[in-house]
Formats: sequence, structure tokens, C-alpha cells
Amino acid sequence: MNPPRQRRRSRHGFTLRELSIAIALGGAVMTVAISLVHHAFDWSTLARHRRMDDQTFFHLSRQLRSDLHVTRQADLQTSDTSGQTLRLSVVGDSDVVYTIAGQTVTRSETHQDAAIRNETYRFKRPRTLSLKRLESDNAIRLDVKSITPFDASEVPLWRSLRTSIGLRLRHQNGDIAS
Repeated sequence: MNPPRQRRRSRHGFTLRELSIAIALGGAVMTVAISLVHHAFDWSTLARHRRMDDQTFFHLSRQLRSDLHVTRQADLQTSDTSGQTLRLSVVGDSDVVYTIAGQTVTRSETHQDAAIRNETYRFKRPRTLSLKRLESDNAIRLDVKSITPFDASEVPLWRSLRTSIGLRLRHQNGDIAS
């Protein structure tokens, strides 16, 4: 017969204590890894929404700028319930109306009272949009601000656009020297 010491040395495997420590460490590592994967998906979604908002602002600003440059008259109306409305009388008997409601800007174009085109610009992230008429410069300013979850903080300006009304018309008429 073998003495008890020799049996202990020749045994193969792990004790219950070693297995429980290994399982606990493996579980902690898996928990951290799963948490990081979830955060990566959230950050990816946030980055995608920011990129889409950048593209939305780029398209909106390009369209608004081109409409304002060929506008003869611009009327800005503000209402507490329906938001803001910018009516533009464009050269060629066309009218363009920009309506701001919440995080959405709707552009409607009509020619001789017939609807030509409707476009909607919608932001993914919480934003506030506002139009302002600058009388001194005969310009319109569009401000887009980020909404933060903190009530006490000031709403930061995210993007801004300032465009002169009828700039292209003044160039064509020779009112502005090139």
C-alpha cells in the first residue's frame, strides 16, 4: 500500500476552492467585458446620430442659403403654439415656406399656388431651433442649440447660420460690386 503522502502528490485536478476562485474571476472579467460592449454600442449610436444631425444641418443650411439669396421679400412670424414660420417670395413667382416645430424644419415650395416640393429636416439629438431677422444687415440667422439634461446649465449653441436676403439678386442688379 502507498502511504497517504504519495497519494496526495500523484493526484491530478483542481480543488473546489481553486475552481470557485477561477469561476469568480472569470465572471468578473465577463461582466466588465459585457458592460464595455454595451457602452460601445451606445457610443456608436450617439456618434451616428451626431453625424446624421451634421448632415441634416448641412443640407438645411445649403437649401436655406440658396433660397434666401434669391428672395425678394422675407417675412418671419413667431407663434407660441406652432413655432416659427419664414415666408420667402422667390424670383419667378415662387413662394417658399420654412416651418420650425420642435426639432423639425419643413420646407414647402409652391409655384402659382401649386405645390412643387415638400422637404422635412429632422434632427436626431435634442435640439432647439430658432430663426431671427437681423434688420440692420437685412439677413436671417438660424440658431440650432443642443438641449442638455441639466436644468441649471445654459443651452449651448451647436450650429449657427447667417445669410443675407437677396444677395444674389443684388449682385445681378449691380447693387453690390464684385
